[in-house]
Amino acid sequence: MSRDMSGKRTMQRIGNVARKSGVSVETIRFYEREGLVEQPLKPLRGQREYGEKQLTQLSYVRLGQELGLTLGDVRAIQSLATGERAAFCSSVRKNLGARLAKIEEQIEALHRKRDALQRWLAQCEARDTGVQCPLYNQLQTLVRKPGRRRS
Repeated sequence: MSRDMSGKRTMQRIGNVARKSGVSVETIRFYEREGLVEQPLKPLRGQREYGEKQLTQLSYVRLGQELGLTLGDVRAIQSLATGERAAFCSSVRKNLGARLAKIEEQIEALHRKRDALQRWLAQCEARDTGVQCPLYNQLQTLVRKPGRRRS
C-alpha cells in the first residue's frame, strides 16, 4: 500500500475505486479491456492497486458518456491526447461537433415522435363517447383477421 507524504493512502483496490467513481467493478474491468482505463500491474502476491491516474481516467470516461459521447468517441479523444495540442484541439472540436450534430438529429426525431403521440392522444381525447376511436378504426385496417390468408 502506497501513502503520500501526509500518510494518506494513494493506492486503492478496485472495489474502493468503483465506489469513488460511481461505476461497478465489472465496468472498470470492461474499460480496462477496452483500453479506456490503464490496468495497474498485478503484484506477485496480492491484488492490483489503483491510483489517481485510473480515477482520473474513469472520471473522463464518465464525463464523456454524460455528455453523450460513445466509448469510441472517448477512446478517439484519448488517443489524440498524445500528440500536439493544436492537432488535439482541432480533432476534438471535429469529434464533438459530429457528436453534437447526431444529438441534434436525435432531438429532432424525438420531437417528431412527441408530436405524433400528441396528435394521437388528442384524437382519442376529442372523440365523442358515441363514436368509435379513430385510431382503433385505422389500426383495424392494418390487422390481419384470423382465418384469412394472404394470397
